[in-house]
Amino acid sequence: MSGISLEIERGAYIAIVGESGSGKTTLMHVLGGLDRPTSGTVSVDGIDIGRASRAELKRLRATRIGFVFQGFNLIASLDALENVMLPARYAGVAPERAR
Repeated sequence: MSGISLEIERGAYIAIVGESGSGKTTLMHVLGGLDRPTSGTVSVDGIDIGRASRAELKRLRATRIGFVFQGFNLIASLDALENVMLPARYAGVAPERAR
């Protein structure tokens, strides 16, 4: 594919849907800085994912990106609210605000 452009406005909620194997997980990994794009440019909040350092990607994930997984990656000893609050706590957000 070529010529694809996507812009998501700050504060927007989106859903990525498609058939199995269509690239949803790959897209999420690239947007989250877990994988680097093999071509083109991916920019999240002004940070070029393909050129960002590991520290920049870590900071981006801790402060700007949130994932809600379908059925895994939860910590069994925490309840649902605690699992959702955990990334905010890692980012230094006070418990009351994270709640």
